[in-house]
Amino acid sequence: LKYKLKWENTEKAFLTEDELEALANLQLVEDSKKFHHRNIYVFAAYAGGLRISDICLLKWENFDGEHILVSTMKTGSVVSIKLPKKALDIINLYWKEDQKPSDFIFPFLDKETDYSNPKLLFKAISSITAYTNTDLKDLAKLAGITQKLHFHTSRHTWATRALRKGMRIEYVSKLMGHSSIKTTQVYTKIVNEELDKAMDVFND
Repeated sequence: LKYKLKWENTEKAFLTEDELEALANLQLVEDSKKFHHRNIYVFAAYAGGLRISDICLLKWENFDGEHILVSTMKTGSVVSIKLPKKALDIINLYWKEDQKPSDFIFPFLDKETDYSNPKLLFKAISSITAYTNTDLKDLAKLAGITQKLHFHTSRHTWATRALRKGMRIEYVSKLMGHSSIKTTQVYTKIVNEELDKAMDVFND
């Protein structure tokens, strides 16, 4: 009863435009795990910074050819995201003629398994996340990325890119499924620090 929790600011790593491009352009064996893990990372970096849990649960019935409708696993918020061309190119790699609306878009969860049990779903997604993060370390080396890469950095990458490109913070917050805009404001701080550093060229 006497113990108090203390909030600490954590460093939010993200990729630059060049690093994201290098990762997206890696030549990988098609249909390999690294191929799929790279694809969902880049997809998330373009599609609203989706969490890996939400990407795994995406079904074809959630996609209308232009938008994805996402009910986020973490907060339960529902958001419609219009996909930019890079994200559409990735999603279209997985389309097959015999696809059912109830099939998962990305090949991680088993369509024959009933995931209505939260513990079973949590275990499956935890396993996928661990495997993905292991592969991302190797993919970072292949792409010449020096910082430590894990899936959540795709979310930070999308947020910082969106703000740099002039997207309003309310829209960034909504698309990320944040319950409070205060959660999103940390990204404005990151972008402002980058702008401050950019102004240091005048001191040279």
